[in-house]
Amino acid sequence: MEIIKLITPGLIAIVGNIIFYCIVKNKIDKSIEKHKISYAGVFKERIEIYRKLLSMIYDIHYKLSRSVYETSEENFAEIKNNFNDFINFYLINQPFIETSLIEKIKILIKEYQQCFDDNYLGKIKQKNRDTFSEGISQWIEARNKLMTNHFEPIQNEIIEQMRRDLHINNK
Repeated sequence: MEIIKLITPGLIAIVGNIIFYCIVKNKIDKSIEKHKISYAGVFKERIEIYRKLLSMIYDIHYKLSRSVYETSEENFAEIKNNFNDFINFYLINQPFIETSLIEKIKILIKEYQQCFDDNYLGKIKQKNRDTFSEGISQWIEARNKLMTNHFEPIQNEIIEQMRRDLHINNK
């Protein structure tokens, strides 16, 4: 009887600890699973946003480069629509995009817009005899930016920032 009196508190403590451990473990497991699911969803969403951003950037660059030699109003209207779509897309998805990446995107948009304006206005000015030389110089400046690697450093910075945000190593 004496042994039972000594062992009983220990057994009660062990059983209590096992029950407490099971309850806490169950709550923690549920919390971890919930976190994994929500994180995986956000991570997937960010990947899709970054993928779409890159697609839009390269599409705008391609169309701007093509516009240097094409003079149709439809082409310029299409590029304007692409700009608007791109700006709307990145504005809507700002919560998923790192702040430093947003700043780089703003710089890229500004540079693309300058090229578009120089190209478009340069072609308009070329039609007028008085502004022909100014139009040619604007057009040449836009063409040189688009046909060289002027935008490559910004695009590479954007890609590197995306890789950092997604924890993707180059190794």
